Amino acid sequence: MLGLPQTTEVKKIIPKRALYSKFELNTAEQKEFDAAIRQMTIVNEISLRTIPALRKQEKAVFVLAVQLKQEGCAERLLQKLCRLIDQRLLLVLCYEDKLQLALYFDNRILLNEFMPVAEQKVNLQGTSLNDIWEHLALQVAKLTPRAGLTPASVIANAGRRAETEAQIAALTKKMFAEKQARKKLTLREAINKLKKELEEL
Repeated sequence: MLGLPQTTEVKKIIPKRALYSKFELNTAEQKEFDAAIRQMTIVNEISLRTIPALRKQEKAVFVLAVQLKQEGCAERLLQKLCRLIDQRLLLVLCYEDKLQLALYFDNRILLNEFMPVAEQKVNLQGTSLNDIWEHLALQVAKLTPRAGLTPASVIANAGRRAETEAQIAALTKKMFAEKQARKKLTLREAINKLKKELEEL
């Protein structure tokens, strides 16, 4: 299914009903999951047990295949799923002959785009489970490692960059719609300040 080397394949279906019962999801939450997700199966495990060459015991990474009922899934639903299961999860979202990868890292969902199965690949990098987890996050987010920065810092910077760019776009739209010269100037100054912050990220 996924180009993921050096892992041990497993196949453990997670019944949705068991998940609903264990975490006491209300009817609305159950309907939301049912509308989006057909089935969930743990298909791979990355741990000291499956890769003895790793340096030390750390929190394992599980690959969870999620069969979707349509292409795409709301990020808030994926975030809720990861919080409920409370494991390091690489989600493989499956719809027809395409896959999308998702990962919950540092309180945000990272996603790449849907691709044909043969094109969706990630590599395991690092000598510890923490290293592997962080590099998986970089690959899913399509970010390049930077010298002197941890993967977590690179991802955080990318998040701040995206938020700043969105602020600039919103203020620019507001500035062009503004009639009063003084307010227009104030908005331009705010935009320039944000652009300077963007250069420093």
